[in-house]
Amino acid sequence: MRRQFSKRNIVLLLLSCSFLLMNGCTSPQGNRERIISAYQKNEDVFIDAVQSGDYSTVELLSIVKTVYVAKDYVDFQGKGYGLGPSTHYYGIFYSPDGDLCAVDVAGPREELTKSGAGYQYQENNGDNRYYVEPLGNDFFYYEAHF
Repeated sequence: MRRQFSKRNIVLLLLSCSFLLMNGCTSPQGNRERIISAYQKNEDVFIDAVQSGDYSTVELLSIVKTVYVAKDYVDFQGKGYGLGPSTHYYGIFYSPDGDLCAVDVAGPREELTKSGAGYQYQENNGDNRYYVEPLGNDFFYYEAHF
């Protein structure tokens, strides 16, 4: 006997597959490359934004989900996903004094170690990790995993 699927079930299946493809199949390395590449192509937009305080143009970039302006840094929050102990954040931040740990998800500065083109903090006896990479002009790529 042939089984028929309702339109509702097909739509739910397609939505589920789309969600998995958008959120579950992007590697951390892919996030890094995409974000850094977009920054390099739009570096003038980022610089103009922090100099003028007008973030409307940078907010139009696909890699920027939210702009958070703090006292000592500006966080151009990118992709973030997960729940509880499997949370991941990716983005770019600007620190006028070049502080690698200015953004609020950073690990302790004194525990950063050289890693590739940047620096990494790995929590002892835990899974928290912070990676930061200088991009120039006091901008930094970051990722945080909790």
